[in-house]
Amino acid sequence: MDIRNLTSEAKEYLAKSDEERILYCKKDQWIGYGAAVKLIEILEDKFYDPPQIRHEGLLIYGDYNNGKTAILKRMYDLHKTNLDYVNKDNEIVYEIPIIYIQAPTMPDESRLYSLILNELMVPHKAGEKIIQKAKLCEHYLNKMGTKMILIDEIHSALTGTLNKQRTFVDDLKQLSNRLSLNIILAGTTAAHSALSISGETNSRFPSIELPRWNNDKKFRSFVATYERCLPLKEASNMADDPEIINTLFYKSEGLIGKTVKLIKKAAVNAIRSGREKIIADEIFDLPKL
Repeated sequence: MDIRNLTSEAKEYLAKSDEERILYCKKDQWIGYGAAVKLIEILEDKFYDPPQIRHEGLLIYGDYNNGKTAILKRMYDLHKTNLDYVNKDNEIVYEIPIIYIQAPTMPDESRLYSLILNELMVPHKAGEKIIQKAKLCEHYLNKMGTKMILIDEIHSALTGTLNKQRTFVDDLKQLSNRLSLNIILAGTTAAHSALSISGETNSRFPSIELPRWNNDKKFRSFVATYERCLPLKEASNMADDPEIINTLFYKSEGLIGKTVKLIKKAAVNAIRSGREKIIADEIFDLPKL
């Protein structure tokens, strides 16, 4: 790889200061690898579904640090509100077509509704009765034309007794039914197990697993694509260097989140050291993530 293969933005940063380049290396970059692109296509299809009595949701599950959050945030960025006002039922409102929240740390309906209301920027009291919060959520989700709710870290809310878990999931289903919402969940294998026990995985939240990477052509392709986003003055050619690829795969344990963090740290060190390229020894010496 040479500088002509860098992204246009990375090329522009080559002329900037070391600190500016370091900050850019630390930024999140969207890399459209196969599984991620396929999932975005599935979510896009669901987003544009016409109103239905019973929308089929989705559970994206896999190990920690394996790209689930990046996919949800990419979907959110594609459709988040731009605060344009529209006339709806003779009232001027602004639309919020999609919201992203992290699940509450327990199966607590009150916290769930508070999280949704916060994203909708609706004033409310934290200690308000659940039924009042639920009514507020329904009113404003409908008023603002929300089509999809993305709920990350859902395994955090699927804890405690089975009855509490079922009540929490029932609230999600009822919210979806009443407002014709698409609800997308993401979490670990624990979430998949919990929803399977309650019978929800196959019926209301069919699941798609994001598996760990193998040390293969797809992994090398991802690394090569990511290198194009790094404003380093020398080519590292990571994908073509077996030592770098093997070290990166070993240290990341096949997890995309760890892979990205390792590359970011190695790129920052390459700039600070003046070497301007990533080498295997430096990746190997990075602290375990």
